[in-house]
Amino acid sequence: MNSVFRPHLRRFVLVFFDDILVYSGSWKLHLEHLATILQLLKDHKLVAKEAKSLFGQKKIDYLGHVVSEKGLSVDPTKIQAILQWPVPRNVKEVRSFLGLAGYYRRFIRQYASIASPITDLLRKETFKWTDQAQEAFEILKKALGSALVLSLPDFSLEFHIETDDSRSV
Repeated sequence: MNSVFRPHLRRFVLVFFDDILVYSGSWKLHLEHLATILQLLKDHKLVAKEAKSLFGQKKIDYLGHVVSEKGLSVDPTKIQAILQWPVPRNVKEVRSFLGLAGYYRRFIRQYASIASPITDLLRKETFKWTDQAQEAFEILKKALGSALVLSLPDFSLEFHIETDDSRSV
């Protein structure tokens, strides 16, 4: 799929395995983009299941995110699952929580620093939930519960980019 759509990837189409998302800034442009994608499918003898296809949506759930004219936001059902997550009792449960929470790391400022006491539990020989892990757990749940929408910056204005590098220095 990536080779079929390569010239258009991240310009107006995203592909994840067999999921295709076509996005555009206007309805007219969207129809042109859609025609291009459908023609490519036809040219490569690929098919789309009509029952699984949605067209002309203003808002769509895609891979754990909600894509709309406002930008990219977290899927509220996933956030609800995180908010209701019980305190992990073993390494397997820590991995599960970090897996789901980590999927949304881009929405949380300084995610790696906040999650550090929890990720440290993955390296230890014996599992021991600490006060620091509990505090990090609560902070992450709260931060994910109030995650903002991600949107493209206004390139006509000056802006600064901050990153969260979780690698050790």
